[in-house]
Amino acid sequence: MAVDGAAGKPVHYDTIVLGAGIAGLAFASRLLQANHIASGANRLRILEARDRIGGRIASVHVQGCRLDTGANWIQGTGNAKRPNPLMDILPHKRYRPLKGSVLFQAPNGGPDITGRNGGIAGGCLKEVSLDRGAHLTSPVTAITSTNPDAGLLVPAHVAGLIVSSSENATGEVQDLAATMPAKAAKDVSVLQALVKTKAFQDAFERVPREYRSTLGAMFQGIESMEAAPLHAQTAEPERPESEPGVGLLEYAVDEFDGEHAFLQDGYVAVIDEIAKPLIEAGAIALGTVITRVNWTKNPILIETSAGNFTAREVVCTLPLGVLKDGGRDGLFVPNLPADKQEAVESLGFGTLDKIFAIYSRPWWNDEPYISIITKGLIETETRGEDDFPDMFLGFTSELSGVSVGRDGSASSDVCRLSIMNLHSLTGQPVLCAFVSCKTAATVEGMRDDDISGLFHRTITQWFGIEPPRPDAVHVTRWAQDPYSRGSYSHMITGLSEVRHRKTLQEPILNEAGSVLRFCGEHCSQDHFAMVHGALLDGWRAADASLQHPR
Repeated sequence: MAVDGAAGKPVHYDTIVLGAGIAGLAFASRLLQANHIASGANRLRILEARDRIGGRIASVHVQGCRLDTGANWIQGTGNAKRPNPLMDILPHKRYRPLKGSVLFQAPNGGPDITGRNGGIAGGCLKEVSLDRGAHLTSPVTAITSTNPDAGLLVPAHVAGLIVSSSENATGEVQDLAATMPAKAAKDVSVLQALVKTKAFQDAFERVPREYRSTLGAMFQGIESMEAAPLHAQTAEPERPESEPGVGLLEYAVDEFDGEHAFLQDGYVAVIDEIAKPLIEAGAIALGTVITRVNWTKNPILIETSAGNFTAREVVCTLPLGVLKDGGRDGLFVPNLPADKQEAVESLGFGTLDKIFAIYSRPWWNDEPYISIITKGLIETETRGEDDFPDMFLGFTSELSGVSVGRDGSASSDVCRLSIMNLHSLTGQPVLCAFVSCKTAATVEGMRDDDISGLFHRTITQWFGIEPPRPDAVHVTRWAQDPYSRGSYSHMITGLSEVRHRKTLQEPILNEAGSVLRFCGEHCSQDHFAMVHGALLDGWRAADASLQHPR
């Protein structure tokens, strides 16, 4: 990295991009393609705080395994008439939809959030100390059974009914969002819409009584998909604005058709492909932390850890979480205009974390585990006869989640864990669990050893047989990352509106003639919270920049 602003006079560029995530790289590469920076050394610069590019797209290597810590999905591959633009970048990349899953029943007794029985949740984190070398002997977390019949596997025919019922109810909510006027949908929560669907009510009729608590806790899957709470009790403590819950407008989008596919080799290669011409041009400065942006001057003054910079045009691609906290930290001087502040404060921003459990071998492919799995395997149209399941679905009483009752009530309950079988997807002996919202905040405050113990006890309870312990655990902790402060944006009931995203798309033209732009997934009207949303919005901002008189 060239420390080009380190000494004395600020270094000037025509355009400076704040952040080298996919939106920033998309913006800058678009300008490069338009020959905007074909001549002149100081035309364009990307300032990135991290020591890598990619933003919330990243990977790490643990014990020889590549772990994709951020984005992993193509949400809608598109069709011939309207293809997802990600499909044309490295067109030979490996991807596929998920093939099959197994469901484990919710354990009895609800969440152990007091810490009395070895549970780890809420405010008891600091008081709980786990023995790393021995099993806990509490009623909730003890590992005593070697009998697979003592496990929590749900038979395949019942599991298929529970999973399809929850998916059908969510689908009806999405259909409602597509037809309800935005003004009315603003004040309707996903939870309110969910409990009024026919599929939701029918599910409680069709699912056997002994599995209805499992059904009620299944809807936590919405929180993991949207990184947004269904109810105030699962909102992140640092994001109280999201307490009204995720709103119906979350689904009022014009998304791409096609399957949702898992990118088997990760997104880093896609990022590298987009960034290749920018790296060749020497346009990216790493390790440059933005501390202040004075946007009323011409040129705009940017103060960083690597010195000061100026630019006539500044493009801010910093995540919404950073913008939210930046309002308190004095990132912009003076504060942004009132409409921009309202937009930043009114949109939600949540956390989705991953817990990777790395093993020396994929023990779940061996006996007696594979026989247990076979009994509960939910078939899909894309699953082959010899395919292993890609997903294990279950619950833990050691973390607090939420359950939705037939009457629409939401109450504290066990926490749903969706655990992805990365061996079937990537060939690596790794299981990956997803945690979101308040649960993510809880997990981020735990030690890795404690998380490993919780993960192991949960899996043992599911199967009724103790498997090998993980050789290593890696936890993402996106909310604690100072350069992201969460994962992606969402719509809050009664607060967020489509106009807030449109407001962020509008540039700020100061009286002196300089331009401050914003782009990223949080600015996208139809594709927020998705990688292609950040890509498309970077291109949108670049096209607007190229049309602006220079």
